[in-house]
Amino acid sequence: MLVLSFIEWLDLIRTSTIGRLKQIMTDFVLRGGKFDSIRTLLEDFEAIGDEVLVRRHRRRALLRDIRAALVASQLGLKSLDHAKRRYVEEFDEVPDMDDTEPRVIKYIEAYQAAKAYVMSMLSKLTTVGRPAPSVGEFGASLVLERLPHSFFCAHLLYRLGHRYEGHAVARLILEQIAWAYAARHYNDMLNIKNIVTTKSIYELKKFAPSAGYLYGFLSQKTHIDYGEHSDFFRIVNGKGTILLTQSTFSEYAKVILKLADIFGAVWEATQRNFIDDLQAVTVSSGQAVLRPDRPFLALAKQISRDVEQFDKQMADSSNNQQLNG
Repeated sequence: MLVLSFIEWLDLIRTSTIGRLKQIMTDFVLRGGKFDSIRTLLEDFEAIGDEVLVRRHRRRALLRDIRAALVASQLGLKSLDHAKRRYVEEFDEVPDMDDTEPRVIKYIEAYQAAKAYVMSMLSKLTTVGRPAPSVGEFGASLVLERLPHSFFCAHLLYRLGHRYEGHAVARLILEQIAWAYAARHYNDMLNIKNIVTTKSIYELKKFAPSAGYLYGFLSQKTHIDYGEHSDFFRIVNGKGTILLTQSTFSEYAKVILKLADIFGAVWEATQRNFIDDLQAVTVSSGQAVLRPDRPFLALAKQISRDVEQFDKQMADSSNNQQLNG
């Protein structure tokens, strides 16, 4: 798939040379396999007019120029300035979906922060010149190193508003983190094979107490008992209505950020023999201890507060509209 900036797109039109086209194709085609390209698009791009894909959070001026180019192309106009004045700026007061949903933007920022933290943690692993890992260390690394894909799956479901499905994947992530933590000190396959994933949460929460609270919350939402039905059932105009999606983005952000925080701590706790600069844990009497002043925790709390504030503003705005209606 070809993704061009607006300037490159105009330059291509102006030059219309095969050489230039080949250069742009080389520079801007999304690289990697089919899965990598699709994942990049889902994570980092948004559509304009169902025709153009741009990276999220570009300048409004750039988005305005792209819309003008689309209008000019569809209507056969020669002047982009005319298209911009007549057909784009006239409707500039109508905000985009992301502008009307700042909490969505903040949620995406939360996921991006979580993703960047997880990937930075994984990148710190150093095996050259180190002794061979124990069975537990190796098993823990196998489980943890595949979790960025699980984080992406949870994020995609959350971004689509699928609350319970997203929480189910989040619970899976937490269980895998717990399994890795339980496996860390074993050096024989028998004990590794006997680890019960759901029971390993008990050991994890002794190391990271927030894991216990998070697991209880996710389990409640995943099971969807009768008490949860009121969350997605409404009476609208006298008719029963099922809510298929829910925009509880502050909740989604907190879950993703808490998972990333716990992931980083367990990654360092299980792989500390192969990491030079520990950030989330310290070592005391040969045991990894969670640092209360770990840098990512402070960042996660700030982002969570930001998303929560936007959620509150949206709720207040909705209540005001109802009162004024």
